[in-house]
Amino acid sequence: MLDSGSEDYERQILEVASSLGRDLGIELHPKRVVWYGRSVAAPNFMKGLGSDQCDFDGGDVKLPKALKDKLTSLEWRPILASQMIYERRSKLSILARWLISVPLLIFLWVPTVAILGASYGDNGMALAVFLLIPITILATWFFSHELRSVRLKADEKAASIVGPREFLNVLEKVDSYHIKDVEMRKRGGFR
Repeated sequence: MLDSGSEDYERQILEVASSLGRDLGIELHPKRVVWYGRSVAAPNFMKGLGSDQCDFDGGDVKLPKALKDKLTSLEWRPILASQMIYERRSKLSILARWLISVPLLIFLWVPTVAILGASYGDNGMALAVFLLIPITILATWFFSHELRSVRLKADEKAASIVGPREFLNVLEKVDSYHIKDVEMRKRGGFR
């Protein structure tokens, strides 16, 4: 059971999220705050949200447990704004990627499979499937690079909305807690 201080804190966060949604023209109806933690041992790229990120799922505002009660309700503003902008832009980026990749797959991959299959039989089909591996790796790298770019642009836009100083202050405050997954992500790579 939540104590009344925690209920007030979460209610204030929901009000901040609703207000930001209105300011950004995003339809958002947050009903509750859900605090998520890091309990699964997995490579960093498979863990989903970082401890300095949030998410919106239906009426839930998902926030990292590592920052619970460490940020004021107003200090969540830059993080919430960035995620709202990111979600809107990443959906457009994903749609654009599908609109480009599906025709490419149809017009390049299908004829390649047909030619290799006709020319080399089963070995040609195996080669075609084998060639799909580097194509998938490159596509995954490109897609993740694009989403990182969208996240950076969302951060820039959020900073312009909430104020660059306020945005930086929150990032510095989060950084001061030396949260493990945030520190690992700052180093980069697949650690």
